[in-house]
Amino acid sequence: MPTYSHSQLSTYETCPYQYKLAYIQKIKIETEGIEAFMGSRVHDALEKLYRDLKMTKLNTLEELLAFYYQAWEKNWTDAIQIVRKEYNPEDYQRLGEKCISEYYKRYYPFDQGKTLGLEETIYFPIEEERGYWIRGVIDRLTLLNGSVLEIHDYKTSGKLPTQADIESDRQLAFYQMGVEGKWKDIQEIRLIWHYLVFDVEIQSQRTSGELQRLRQETLELIKRIESDREFSPKESPLCDWCDYQSLCPKRRHRVVVESLPPNEYFQEEGVNLVNRYVELKEKKTILLGEIDAEIARVEEAILAYAEREELEAIYGSDHVAKIKNEIKEKYPLKGDPNRKALDEFIKNAGKWMEVSDLNPWMLVRVLERGGWPPSLAKKVKEFATVEKNRTIILSKLKERD
Repeated sequence: MPTYSHSQLSTYETCPYQYKLAYIQKIKIETEGIEAFMGSRVHDALEKLYRDLKMTKLNTLEELLAFYYQAWEKNWTDAIQIVRKEYNPEDYQRLGEKCISEYYKRYYPFDQGKTLGLEETIYFPIEEERGYWIRGVIDRLTLLNGSVLEIHDYKTSGKLPTQADIESDRQLAFYQMGVEGKWKDIQEIRLIWHYLVFDVEIQSQRTSGELQRLRQETLELIKRIESDREFSPKESPLCDWCDYQSLCPKRRHRVVVESLPPNEYFQEEGVNLVNRYVELKEKKTILLGEIDAEIARVEEAILAYAEREELEAIYGSDHVAKIKNEIKEKYPLKGDPNRKALDEFIKNAGKWMEVSDLNPWMLVRVLERGGWPPSLAKKVKEFATVEKNRTIILSKLKERD
């Protein structure tokens, strides 16, 4: 039966092509981002903390950090990748230590309820009729006062969400669906996010109506996934952290050329083609600018020649340049000191609605139609400035027999 997880659905929303590689073709990737690696080690330490507490053993902070560093060393491999080159592994290791230390100090002695489950797997139908199921793993389940069930999730993200972001979060709402009805006498379910980098706890609750809407939205997303035939790649700022860049048509070439030594990089065919293309486009821009400047100079000379010789048409070998002279009345725009006086004059004349809230171009058309009394039109025109405009119209001469 089709089974989906929050991370699986989020992958499709982020990039359908990544979803295809990870969940349809099931391509395994050996690399791992250091952010995910650090997050896993922090999760390991907090899991140990509460697992030992269930056995009545309370680890000191020093013991917990020692476990964290041991887990870091044990799991570290050369496949761990760092995208932000300004940081090194020790920077991330210290950030993980900070997350654990601040959490420990905030919640010590960890007597906020009874731990019911750690890394608790949930599995429930989102729609039994079609056989769609949701799976997930809850970081920690806690029972408080015998009637309140808390779902805890640890985040080591460097971005702190708003409360609005939390209220629309799908992951823990899925977890709530997965645990509802498992224990008797539960009167309330709380969703709790621990944003460890910021030492912030954020809580939320979901009504049955909100869960039903989420169920429907999830089914619609699943339908989109199952009807997708293209799984087109979608670029975003997250691409730098994608483990499938070497397989992506939008990023594969970049991965290839970035691994080349300088002497080979500048010989690579794609690099050379793009560099040449950019060179030609830049040259074209320069040439067009030079041509436009020359055209402007010739136009100016033609207009000066036509005025000096009192001509309205100048003939070349195959074309004629006709000179079009226009005199336009321009009325003050908003911001012009004279605009306010014109506004008041038009309103007092009872003609405000005829010119669309005094649109200057509408005013010109109304006056051209001659619908206003001549005396009124004359006074309105006193607000206008006259602009002379000359243009060149080029047309081809007919061939002579």
